[in-house]
Amino acid sequence: MTDHEHDHDHDDDHDHDHDHPSVLLRLHGTLMVVAWLFFNSLGNTVARYFKTTWTTRRYFGVPVWNFYHRIYMIASWILTCAAIVCIFVDVRGFEAHAHSIVGLATFALVFIQPILGLMRPSQQPAQSAIRILHTLLGHAAYILAVTNMFLGIGLEPAHISSVMYGLLAGAVGIHVLAHVAFNVLEYLTRRKGGELDVNKDASFSRWRKTTLMVQMIALYAFTIANVVFVWRG
Repeated sequence: MTDHEHDHDHDDDHDHDHDHPSVLLRLHGTLMVVAWLFFNSLGNTVARYFKTTWTTRRYFGVPVWNFYHRIYMIASWILTCAAIVCIFVDVRGFEAHAHSIVGLATFALVFIQPILGLMRPSQQPAQSAIRILHTLLGHAAYILAVTNMFLGIGLEPAHISSVMYGLLAGAVGIHVLAHVAFNVLEYLTRRKGGELDVNKDASFSRWRKTTLMVQMIALYAFTIANVVFVWRG
């Protein structure tokens, strides 16, 4: 082999190494997948469907549903912030394309969510308005984050297999199916009627807890599968 051919092979190896996504890029994807497919989905669920479950218990002075909601959403918030730091360090600045623009919009919503969640104005109308805004922005952030994951899979530098489209869709499917199941249980609770005893869990609470556990296990499995594909590139 001539020196010229040897140098050419060495350059090819260097280019091949350069083709692989950086650790920071993969960490960005991993943190976002865990934050949104797992923690955010569960935080959304307990806030929406568990206000009349665990009614006899409080953790650290707050209702159990609110305690779990805060834990899941704080985890989602921290992981999202860490993911943003990773990608900014990796690309050394801002590159304007669909994924980065939607990502920044998501981050803006995420950043103000804890502030809205903790605001407690004295007037009842203001409380209701902030609660509605917190809920709407929370759903908008989830939709944007998941949309952005689909956009991220298609990015050339990520080198992610198209199989991840299916795995991501599966995680979203679990999220949607869980909402359907919880709404059916809410309907059955309303249909059963009767006065709601504040010292007793609402009807079908055991079914709600079981459904939450199934959702948690399924989302955990899909989250791990998605993370594996982030690192396979």
